[in-house]
Amino acid sequence: MYLMRILGTLLCFFPILSVLLELHRPVWSVVLLCANAFLWPTVAFLRARNAQMPLQIEHQNLVFDAGAGGFWIALMAVNPLPSVVIATILLSDRLSAGGFLLMRKATLALLAAFLLTWLALGLPLELQVTQRTMFATLPLIGIYILALSALTDSIAVRLRIKSRELERIAMMDPLLDIANRRLLEKRIQYELEKLHVTPRHSSLMFIDIDNFKEVNDRFGHKIGDALLVTVSKILHITTRTTDTPARLGGDEFVILLPDTPAEEAYAVATRIMDAAAVMTVMQEHAFKCTLSIGIASALPEMNSVTDWLKAADDALYQAKRLGKNQIYSH
Repeated sequence: MYLMRILGTLLCFFPILSVLLELHRPVWSVVLLCANAFLWPTVAFLRARNAQMPLQIEHQNLVFDAGAGGFWIALMAVNPLPSVVIATILLSDRLSAGGFLLMRKATLALLAAFLLTWLALGLPLELQVTQRTMFATLPLIGIYILALSALTDSIAVRLRIKSRELERIAMMDPLLDIANRRLLEKRIQYELEKLHVTPRHSSLMFIDIDNFKEVNDRFGHKIGDALLVTVSKILHITTRTTDTPARLGGDEFVILLPDTPAEEAYAVATRIMDAAAVMTVMQEHAFKCTLSIGIASALPEMNSVTDWLKAADDALYQAKRLGKNQIYSH
């Protein structure tokens, strides 16, 4: 707002000054115009920067800007060209900065300041626009609108970046920095749709840490979280960029393996098991981490995410029944 306010007051200074000189306004009005153009932007900036609620103070500054605009329009005796341009820019700025609520407040401030000043001056009107005033107004029309467009584009780019960041955060597990259930289900649904169009082999792997509750009960949740982090790192290392390792919840992980037949998925599961067997989470305890893994290939009759997840979960259950630390594929 600071740079835009400096630019706006500077560009408004010239057409207003031109009209004031043409109307032979007193010297105090020119001094006040200089203060508004060259001192007020810094005062407004310092007010907002040093405030506990900067946004609220900046909105007050914007309303004050509109009131000042109404004052100058009256002092210019409603000279058409600069008056319309200044009022339009002031109100459109407020709409961009704070929506219709701020624009409504600014409109009321502009009209109130205009009416009070205009009545005090005796309702003067100067409808003739001189060539000097016209040329003094043109930079305000051209330069300020271009600057406002550039600012709006810059804000839009930053918003898109932030939006992508927020979307990524919403789709990731905050502890493990891998996909969460929401993202996993979207990817599974997308893969099923592709499989219905172009039949091929894809696999879904369900992974459970054996006796994870005992780890939490015996060593505490801090160690349990460290174990989850270590397992998630193993999943990252042992999978491809096209795969989607995800945390389904608790100590349950799922990996979506597109274009991967059951035999290749079994090989991936073996690498995961081998890496888990040698990982160290607690140096001072003789703790061995084991995993149970179930693998389910996509079938033509699977029409929903739930169907494929259930098939992988059933395979995991069979691995558990076989005594844990097992891989079961069907």
